Amino acid sequence: MKVRVPERPVPERPVPEQPDEKAFLPLSERKLIYIANPAAGGGRHLAAAENAVKRGGGELIKSERPGHLTELVADALIRDPFAHVVVYGGDGTVYEAVNGIMASGQNGTASFSVIPAGSGNDFSTHVNDPDIFEPYELTRVDAVRTEAGGKTRYFANMMNIGFDCAVVRQTCRIREKTPLRGSLAYVAGVAKELAVKKTTDAEILLSGCVSPADGKPLPDRTFRQKILLTAAGNGSHCGGGFNALPLADLTDGCLDVLVVNDVSRFKFVALVGDYRAGTYVRKNGELRDKFRGILEFVRCSRMEVSGPEYFCLDGEVFETGADRRVTAEVVPGALWYAAV
Repeated sequence: MKVRVPERPVPERPVPEQPDEKAFLPLSERKLIYIANPAAGGGRHLAAAENAVKRGGGELIKSERPGHLTELVADALIRDPFAHVVVYGGDGTVYEAVNGIMASGQNGTASFSVIPAGSGNDFSTHVNDPDIFEPYELTRVDAVRTEAGGKTRYFANMMNIGFDCAVVRQTCRIREKTPLRGSLAYVAGVAKELAVKKTTDAEILLSGCVSPADGKPLPDRTFRQKILLTAAGNGSHCGGGFNALPLADLTDGCLDVLVVNDVSRFKFVALVGDYRAGTYVRKNGELRDKFRGILEFVRCSRMEVSGPEYFCLDGEVFETGADRRVTAEVVPGALWYAAV
């Protein structure tokens, strides 16, 4: 499987501390820009986007290669900083759209929505939950800036390293060769990777830590050990339905970080069900008793990981580079989102 690298680096741009008042324009007054990846979802969502343009007007842009949507979205928002981007697709398409919004420098005014239409719709599962966000109302949500191999990238949902990243790579192969999709493909990927269960020698530095229970500051945390996986979430779900970080909040300026220590296959199989359901941790951030010594759960604003060769952002796989290092830092309120 080819490792994806965006065609255009995402430049560092300041995020306005206070949003432009024009960002509160109702959606009815914004130009709608529909984006779709014709190669994903069997082309079904492309037809849906085309029909939406026919019914209500707007502009449709389609990708021709990996990373193309990032370029197209950035260019479109430079032309119209107050446009609303409607993403027809899954997490990979959302990843490209978010990087396009950030690359444009118009993230203080532009907005976006996601119509779930991909093989993995984990970001949509969280951000379109009506119990969390009021539909069709603009809300500020966080983004996360990463640095690795001299490249800046952003993600909206989750970063995965170790076993989970290997599973994503394996899941991509399964989707290419079988009809399995969503969580079924992910479970098949888990089974294949579990057979080899590779660990990662990692150093993980977490700063800006706070208590999940009351938000009070906590000391920085450092882990130097073999790990099975680590997940850092702005959003809650990954793997086509795994509620990996159930306490994640897209508006709290924090990452929820889960570290799974090197454990036996038997112990790992025993915890998969709770990992999928998000029941390994209580609402106050405390691990359930049977997971103590196996898992670590931390809430922080910045993460630095040294050691892994690959990392995943919203299901997209990247190399860490020669120094095998990646950092992730929350950019509070970086994006405008309208739930659907």
